[in-house]
Amino acid sequence: MERKHILFVDDERNILQGLQDLLRKQRKQWDMSFALGAGAALEELARAPFDVVVTDMRMPGMDGAELLAQVKERYPSVARIVLSGHADRDAIVRALPVAHQYLSKPCSAETLRSTIERVWSLHALLADPRTRELVGKMDKIPSPPAIYWELTRAAAKPDVGLADLGKIVEKDPAMSAKVLQLVNSSYFGTAQTVTSVPRAVTYLGLELLKVLAISAHVFGAVKMTPIEGFSLDEMQKDSLLVAQLARRFLNNSKKADDVFGASIVHDVGRIVLAVDLPERYQQIIRAAADRNRAVHLVEAEELGVTHAEVGAYLLGIWGLPLNLVETAAFHHAPSRFSEGPLEVLAAFHAADALVDAGRHTLVDAALDVAFLERAGMLGELPRWRALAADVLRTGNA
Repeated sequence: MERKHILFVDDERNILQGLQDLLRKQRKQWDMSFALGAGAALEELARAPFDVVVTDMRMPGMDGAELLAQVKERYPSVARIVLSGHADRDAIVRALPVAHQYLSKPCSAETLRSTIERVWSLHALLADPRTRELVGKMDKIPSPPAIYWELTRAAAKPDVGLADLGKIVEKDPAMSAKVLQLVNSSYFGTAQTVTSVPRAVTYLGLELLKVLAISAHVFGAVKMTPIEGFSLDEMQKDSLLVAQLARRFLNNSKKADDVFGASIVHDVGRIVLAVDLPERYQQIIRAAADRNRAVHLVEAEELGVTHAEVGAYLLGIWGLPLNLVETAAFHHAPSRFSEGPLEVLAAFHAADALVDAGRHTLVDAALDVAFLERAGMLGELPRWRALAADVLRTGNA
């Protein structure tokens, strides 16, 4: 088993000693280094490669956010975790663009171990280090300006309700992902993972949501090279349509909100590829159209990975719930999903495949019938086909 290289950073020796004692059982699996302050941490990073950096937030001279910004710039493939006892709003907002995970002190050995292990396990999704580096450099996903301004205008109204803001946020994959990332961090101390965007907005509260909405540093649209056949607005509409359809597939069951949350962020990997590889992604989209093939199949041939894997890696290191990460990872290949609840993935996979086939006149051979049978939902397929056909015809989910 490959050993993990973890760097812990704090400005207090007793905290570092406490971490050494807390994680003594991990010495057989991890190579751990402990740096007293940000300067010492940068020296350690220059001397040897690390997989994960775990840092305190408030430190003299250079604080945790500044340190992680430098780590992101110099070593983008390194996972970045904040472990801090300070959860004030300004600190959270400053850390958002540079931290993949947020943990609060005191933190149990099991929570810290599982968080680091989870971050590490996601590396297996992307075999190509260049792709991991590409994703590591992303600190924000571009959001369509119309959605940003809609949320900003609504938040400025004195009588706006959280339910109103939740309806706006869940329209957009980028904002949905960031809101879910923050709410599922340990700063909010939620007793269970939150996969519903409206529920996440309720946890955040109006004031913090305004901070996030107004902060162009978090949600501002990055500059994109125009790509023929790719539109953020169209991608957003397709994501919303798939999310609404998948929720209807589950008949408003307890899993309906979960499938909606997973669906709305499932294609964020396409944004990463479009932003970071515009010329190459243009060629991929053109080749898919010329051959009447699904884009993800051409991605796999040309890049060695698909937007599903790229998106899953990004959502995972952001700290979204595991079922959302898995849905993003396996939505084109659900039979690769080894264990766990199957209903959400089955409903989402079917909705995505049927919409894709209907929108792009592809044969729906991408629909994994064997997986639907394994999930015990093959009998639902005729109803799902009828719903999808109706939605595509009317445009109303």
